[in-house]
Amino acid sequence: MNEVLAAVRVAWRIAADVAIYRLRKREMGNLVTSLTLALALGLAPGDLASRAGFGALLNLFVYLVNDCFDVGIDLRAPGRDNERTRFLSEHIVAAWATVGALALGLVAWGALHSKGLLLAALVNVVVIVVYSRVLKHQPVLDLLAMGAWGLSMAMVGFPLDSAVGWRYAGLLGLLSMVTEAVQVLRDEPSDRAAHVRTTAVVLGPRATAVIARALILTATVYAAALLHPLGAVLALGALVPFDPERANASWDRLRALFGLTWLALLALLRWAPHP
Repeated sequence: MNEVLAAVRVAWRIAADVAIYRLRKREMGNLVTSLTLALALGLAPGDLASRAGFGALLNLFVYLVNDCFDVGIDLRAPGRDNERTRFLSEHIVAAWATVGALALGLVAWGALHSKGLLLAALVNVVVIVVYSRVLKHQPVLDLLAMGAWGLSMAMVGFPLDSAVGWRYAGLLGLLSMVTEAVQVLRDEPSDRAAHVRTTAVVLGPRATAVIARALILTATVYAAALLHPLGAVLALGALVPFDPERANASWDRLRALFGLTWLALLALLRWAPHP
């Protein structure tokens, strides 16, 4: 019994460390976007609450998978949270067991709720494992994989048969590619030191900045054409600086712009839908 309790405590700390660390890095924003989409679509309170719990569990799963795959790189990289990473490394078997338990919990939750959440669980398990194991270290493919991840995470916020939900999820997929480009720019110095082959490391910060701006303009055209003309304000994101030294500030500015635009688009969807 003592061994079981000790294992539960380790798993709890691993999960809590992941949540706290990601929140401090201002990540897990996809849960807010998914739930605000659900609100705009007028989903029932009980459905919304179930989707919120599922989305929180899904975030824990995807970020823990990423951390488990990257634990060796993070131990060697400068500027990382070494105490958290060392604990994860020392209890990596328990961490993978926690990953398995979370995956089973997500599949069960999804199956009990709807085909949409079951599909979201299955797709995200595949996407995050392939991304963390392979695509994260492949230039350009790392950005495309994040687009797929952003789209699949957004599935938490709408029923499978909602055409409007899919259109809004498409925008989140494009914006996820932009934020991933900024993420790899932000991590370029440490990733280069750790010999991690991201887009920013292989193609260089200047080329990655060009890609980021092109993605912002693509998202702008998509939003303005398929959602509402207000989406054109996303083009302002192309004006922020894209270089490793200022990537943290750019990250915050872009997320503020994207977040406010997203909320405005959802408000229009809810109360003044565009034909």
